[in-house]
Amino acid sequence: MDQHREHAARPADRAPAACPFDTVRHGIWVWLAPAGTIRIPVRARFAYDRLDPCAVRVSFCPPHQPQVTWIFARDLLADGLCFPVGAGDIHIAPDGGPTGANVRITLSPPSGAALIEVRRAAVRDFLRATERLVPRGREEIDIDAFLAECVEEG
Repeated sequence: MDQHREHAARPADRAPAACPFDTVRHGIWVWLAPAGTIRIPVRARFAYDRLDPCAVRVSFCPPHQPQVTWIFARDLLADGLCFPVGAGDIHIAPDGGPTGANVRITLSPPSGAALIEVRRAAVRDFLRATERLVPRGREEIDIDAFLAECVEEG
């Protein structure tokens, strides 16, 4: 995919229901650095749904906080394993270059910013599982249904 393409990112309002055979879910430990100084280990759930083939959902449950879910492009996550990518609220980059052990995800909603570090191998395993379900570049989107949903939400 074009590395210069703008990737949309937004906090999730809701996740669509799906058949368990149409989804990939991986629980992955990440390190959350809300102020960029301390690192808090947090369990995150990376999810992919065949019904929304271009997106991944990442849910974080920080201690004593409500769950937060972000939705962003699967291509953004995949490209971020190799080189820095992102625009707007989310940026992803390999830590230590293309062969580093970790990936950094920076989330910048209007209310603040957080840095998430995650093992590159865990992200790669998750992406491989999504690609077994729907190979990259073979996503099919019902544009009429998408536009109808946009009009309903607007």
